[in-house]
Amino acid sequence: MRRFDLVVVGAGIGGGSLVYNLLAQGFRGRLLVVDRGGAVATGATGLSAGGFRNLWTTPINQRLCTHSAKILAHFAEEMGVPIGFRPSGYLFTHGPEAWARVPLAAEIWRENGVRFELLSPGEIEERIPGLRCGIGEVDEEVREFLGLEPIVGGVFGPDCGSFDPSQAAQGYFLRAQDRFPVRPELGFGIEVLSLLFGKDGAVTGLRLKGPSGEETVEAGQVALCTGPWTNALLQASGCPPEELMPVISQKRMLFVTDLPGQDPRWRDIPLTIVDQGIYFKAEGDNLILGKARKDAPDSLETTFEPDYYLEEINLVLQERIPAVASCRLKSGWAGLYDTCTADHNAILGWHDAHAGLLLQVGYSGHGAMESPAAGLCLAELILEGRSRSHDITPLRWNRFREGALVTEKIVI
Repeated sequence: MRRFDLVVVGAGIGGGSLVYNLLAQGFRGRLLVVDRGGAVATGATGLSAGGFRNLWTTPINQRLCTHSAKILAHFAEEMGVPIGFRPSGYLFTHGPEAWARVPLAAEIWRENGVRFELLSPGEIEERIPGLRCGIGEVDEEVREFLGLEPIVGGVFGPDCGSFDPSQAAQGYFLRAQDRFPVRPELGFGIEVLSLLFGKDGAVTGLRLKGPSGEETVEAGQVALCTGPWTNALLQASGCPPEELMPVISQKRMLFVTDLPGQDPRWRDIPLTIVDQGIYFKAEGDNLILGKARKDAPDSLETTFEPDYYLEEINLVLQERIPAVASCRLKSGWAGLYDTCTADHNAILGWHDAHAGLLLQVGYSGHGAMESPAAGLCLAELILEGRSRSHDITPLRWNRFREGALVTEKIVI
C-alpha cells in the first residue's frame, strides 16, 4: 500500500497554490495530488470568470484578495507563465437605495487601506461607451417590467481586474514540479471514493478509483480542495450530517458576444456590474457577460442555456446600453459555484471533527481571487500550526457551530 504524508484532492488553482507554497516553504514529505479530471484546472477553475477585487467589507476578504492581487501582478515574472493579468479595475453601479449604503462601506475601506473612487453618473458614462445612467428614454412599461432604476453613482476599485485562473493553476503545478527537491506526484482521472478515518476520527487515508482500478492509500493528512463535491465525499465516507459543510452546488453561466460597437474604449473597460447583478468585461474582440440566477437549485447539472442570455441579460442590458441589442451570442459555458449558504464565504482550515483533514472549500464564487493568498496561509498552517501571513481563523469550519459567521456588512 502506498503511503503519503499529504494527499491534496483537487488540481485547480486552490490545490495548486497550496502545493506550490508548501514546497516553497520547505515541505519535504511525500505528496500526492489527485483530480477526477484529465488535467490541471478542468473543474471550476477552468470555468471561472477570472475577476479579482478587494472591494469587500469583511477584513479577511479584503486582506486575502489584496494579497492575491499582488501575487498575481508578478505571477508571469516569478513563475514564467503568462496569466493574462489585467488591472483594469472593477466598477459597481448603484441605484438610489444601494448608493445610500455606500458611505458606510467607504468608511470600512478607508480603515483597511482599500483604494476606491466614487464616480458620478457622468463619470460612469465616460468609462462605459454608450451606457445611459438615466432611464428617462426607456418606455415606462418596459422600465417597470425590467425593474430598471436610475444609476446615481458608482464605486471604482483601481486595484481590481481580471486574469486567467487556469493558467495560474498551470503555473503553480509546473513550478511545483521543477523547482524543489521533492516532486509531487500528480494523478488525473482519479475519483476519491471515500476518506478513511481511525477510531479517534483522524484521517488515515483514501480509497481511490482510477484507470488502473481501485486503490487504498495511506495519508498522514488530506487537503480537500473539492468545491461542490465536498459533502458528497464526506457522506460517502460515513460522516454524519453535523460534520458536513453548509455548501451547495449552483450552476453559473458565462456568455461570449461581440463588442457593442467600434469605440476603442471598450477594450479597456473595467469589469462592470449593473442592473440585477449583470456583469461584463472585455477580452480582445469579445464581451464576456454573466448574471447569477437567483435561488439556483443545489445541483451538479451544467447544461449551457443560450436563452438565459437572451431573456435575462440582453433584454435588460440593451436598455442600459442600446448597442448591446445587436451583440451576437458567439458561445458560452456553464460551471459550478460551491456556495456556502450560511454566509457566502470560504471554509479554510482544519475540520474540528477529523484531525488531519484540511478544508479549502465553499468559496462561493471568489475562490480564484482568494486562492493565491489562501494557499499560502494554509501551507503555513500545515507547517507551523498557524497562518502567519493572515489570520484565517474567521473562516474556520467551526464558525457555523459557534454562530460566528463572516457576513458582508454592505452587499455591493
